[in-house]
Amino acid sequence: MSSAAARSFRRIRHEAFALALVAAVPLAIVSAFPLEAFSFRARTKGGEVRPSCAFVTLTDEEERAALSTARTSWQVDARGVKRMRVDISTSELPPAPVRPVIAERPPRRAAIEIPEYVPGALPPTVAAPAAAQIKAEAGASSSAKPAFSREELLKID
Repeated sequence: MSSAAARSFRRIRHEAFALALVAAVPLAIVSAFPLEAFSFRARTKGGEVRPSCAFVTLTDEEERAALSTARTSWQVDARGVKRMRVDISTSELPPAPVRPVIAERPPRRAAIEIPEYVPGALPPTVAAPAAAQIKAEAGASSSAKPAFSREELLKID
């Protein structure tokens, strides 16, 4: 291969590498979302569906009465108000006792006792006593030969 062809192939390879790096970011963003998200279409409402259950079953007469009451709800009369009110309990609640919300005076604290000062509670010094001379054991002989001579220990080389 000639040197000119090798240089052009190297240049194309570097450009392709740079293009791949630039294309990696949008590709990562697109791959993060499912394909269904790009082709989203809103569902059309498909006709009236009759409910499968009801909370209250009314007769025709009760239904007419409820509709007429709802249509004329802006008109207030004593009979209509009595029908709308539901009495949960049969008797009235006893009156709540009246009591203050905040105490009239704060509770009294117990007197705090301050301990008395005792001077000299510690000794004047807590230093260790002077070091004592350690005597050699009686059984140890002073003629014991050391393992290494002084000259051998001081030798550097």
